[in-house]
Amino acid sequence: MNTPATTSNVTLDDHVEDELAGFLSLEKPTSFFLFAGAGSGKTRSLVNALNYLAKTYRDVLRLRGRQVAVITYTNAACDEITRRTEYDPLFVVCTIHSFAWSQIQGFNSDIRAWLKDNLQREIAELQAEEAKGRAGTKASIARQAQIESKQRRLDRLADTKTFTYNPNGENRERNSLNHSEVVKIFSAFLLIKPLMQRIFVGKFPFLLIDESQDTSRTLIDALFAVQKTHADRFCLGLIGDTMQRIYADGKERIEREIPAGWGRPEKKLNHRCPQRIVQLINQIRRGADDHKQEPRDDRPEGWARLFVFPVDVSNKPALEQKVRDYMAGLTGDQDWTNASKCKILTLEHHMAARRMGFLKMFESLASVEEYRTGLLGGSFAPTRLFTHSILPLVTAQQKGDKFATAKLVRENSPLLRKDVLKSHDNPIAQLRVTQAAVDSVMALWVSGQPTCAAITASIVETNLFEVPDNLKAALAAMQATQPKTPDDEDADPVSEKIAALVAFLNCSFSEIAPYAAYVGHEAPFDTHQGVKGLEFERVMVLMDDGEARGFRFGYDKLLGAKSLTAADLKNAKEGKDTSVDPTRRLFYVTCSRARSSLALVAFSADPSSAQAHVIANGWFTADEVLFEIPD
Repeated sequence: MNTPATTSNVTLDDHVEDELAGFLSLEKPTSFFLFAGAGSGKTRSLVNALNYLAKTYRDVLRLRGRQVAVITYTNAACDEITRRTEYDPLFVVCTIHSFAWSQIQGFNSDIRAWLKDNLQREIAELQAEEAKGRAGTKASIARQAQIESKQRRLDRLADTKTFTYNPNGENRERNSLNHSEVVKIFSAFLLIKPLMQRIFVGKFPFLLIDESQDTSRTLIDALFAVQKTHADRFCLGLIGDTMQRIYADGKERIEREIPAGWGRPEKKLNHRCPQRIVQLINQIRRGADDHKQEPRDDRPEGWARLFVFPVDVSNKPALEQKVRDYMAGLTGDQDWTNASKCKILTLEHHMAARRMGFLKMFESLASVEEYRTGLLGGSFAPTRLFTHSILPLVTAQQKGDKFATAKLVRENSPLLRKDVLKSHDNPIAQLRVTQAAVDSVMALWVSGQPTCAAITASIVETNLFEVPDNLKAALAAMQATQPKTPDDEDADPVSEKIAALVAFLNCSFSEIAPYAAYVGHEAPFDTHQGVKGLEFERVMVLMDDGEARGFRFGYDKLLGAKSLTAADLKNAKEGKDTSVDPTRRLFYVTCSRARSSLALVAFSADPSSAQAHVIANGWFTADEVLFEIPD
């Protein structure tokens, strides 16, 4: 008797590679959006597409001096793709900022004209606000500081012959561009300069963008325009998953805006997660779209458990350890008992900030949407000044490490720039000035931890480091001494952005080190930004509206323990995000990291309603939801 051959679904998505090959044609290019959910092997598909292009068009591309461009989100992802394509020079693999700079570098006259127009517009807007405001208020002083700094930069433009930029650096030199400017300038040039479009398309007939849902919407819109104009000779390939959009500056609902005529291949197989977790993440995203993944037949069943505790329970860390101990017994995996061998994720950064000791600092800045992405990625200029210059200086000084101090100051201080030292009659005297500046800021620690304001004031006074203009404006507002009536201040309050920076300056420097550890992925907790694209055997996700303080997200709403607000219902009717939508996306990203087992810990205002909701929606069975840890 013959036993029927068993079939495997491992090859389920192999046809996608053939579809992509059909789109990647020099003669008849077809732009596309490749849906690739969590664990679907999108990097493999991207690398296969690149290898196909190399095999098919290498000679003709090389003969014409053309290349294939790939934009991805992190340097680590760039390195991985470059390694897997064996460092082939046919491919230009960059982060968005690196790629944008590579395209505008050297167009100094055009950059100067854009900056002149942008600065004049920003100054005019500030002057209009000043004319409507009240002289002498903190808001007025902050505006005047901003106007003065922008005017100084505007006045220097004519003498700036070349512009510089380092995608991984501080960009504090007078002729340097900042991170946001580089992307804005490149996007603007693509939109308004037909010659730039023709040069760009001529150089890169194929552009593939990984994590397209989190790529700057400004650049995506510009590239849509380029593709529309040059559809017969330019292929734009977007790869991603709208459910995994977590950055505020990404293009919302990008999948809905894909032009007619584009290819829309879809990868359905999840290679990473065990079957139980694939089932869970399918249920999680069911409320957002119709995409559904399949687990590999050869993946184990896996474990997923939801623990729901009252929000006011005492000693949450001890309870979380009990959860890990329980998971060890359930799975037979003793590494669950060791927190360092589990990936502990929080849906909301407030929770990590509170537990690690930088809550006040985080709350001061995170409410400003424009600041949030840079704050969480570690690139926000005001906080980066503290994490990359001041914190290392203080650490080196407190350790008595003169070599580290000298290296840091030499590389970062405007007092020791080459042009300053060359123009100085007595370089030794300038070194003494620099040492005095270091001594001045270090003196602030004599009586304990200083505030960020005291440190910033010292640095501004001595010019030890370049201080971002918006931080200078906030400091000026703080230092305002003109007596004004409360009515004047109420009638002309500082802007949201300046108010946030003032609150940050009022924070203790002691919050900088834990914040730096968090965004640098050196802490027990990790950011969902930091782990997107990664995978871990055992994952623990913490959800706590009480600790998150209702900011931006709503776990109890997602879990059905609270109703949507009137504002949520209004946003839903208008097709906008409710507080549940970003929560659902982050929940999906965090749950889909697990390769073996997953523990979800929710501190809820109504545990019973949360249990009923997740069971009714098919997320969990009754025996998978626990209110207490069995002995």
